[in-house]
Amino acid sequence: MGVRQIRYCDISGTEPAESHEINIDQMRIEIDLSGAEYERLLEILGPYIDAGRVEAAARNVRTARPGGAGGSSALTPDERARLKQWAASAGIDLPPKGRFKRAIIDQWRAQDQG
Repeated sequence: MGVRQIRYCDISGTEPAESHEINIDQMRIEIDLSGAEYERLLEILGPYIDAGRVEAAARNVRTARPGGAGGSSALTPDERARLKQWAASAGIDLPPKGRFKRAIIDQWRAQDQG
């Protein structure tokens, strides 16, 4: 016999909820949120996420947001190399630590796929 785990939203107390992880200022926060609460969180954080830089990661990162470009912003090593080549040819300065602003990634993807 298996064990059924039920998650309740930490904000509204409703079910079902999914567990999410937030990392900020060296704090790792786990929170269970309903779909509506998660969408609200992404909507509130949207301007900050868009203005920030995305670190390339080999792991699967879920970053689709309402009204956003959708899909993952994590870049593969091949994509990072192509983005760097594109930026150099377009005269766009990239940060030295390899963290790219979401707007740059979106612009590159639009031109790379277009």
